[in-house]
Amino acid sequence: MYDTREKAIRDQQWILNAARREGREEGEIKGREEGEIKLIQTLQEILGGPVSDAAVFQGRSLEQLRAMTEELRKKIQRRT
Repeated sequence: MYDTREKAIRDQQWILNAARREGREEGEIKGREEGEIKLIQTLQEILGGPVSDAAVFQGRSLEQLRAMTEELRKKIQRRT
């Protein structure tokens, strides 16, 4: 009975640790996306054009946001 209880405790601990890891990973991705959005808005401001509202970027992947950032950086480089 003791061994069964110990195994249940270890199993529960494993589940909690897995959930924490998953939450941390999701948080990191969300943070990167938010940072990329702020960078896009800053680059838009530098270019002197309209600055997109954060809602415009909802549903876009991090890769899509990075592509937008790269496109804006190239526009800035062409200006100089």
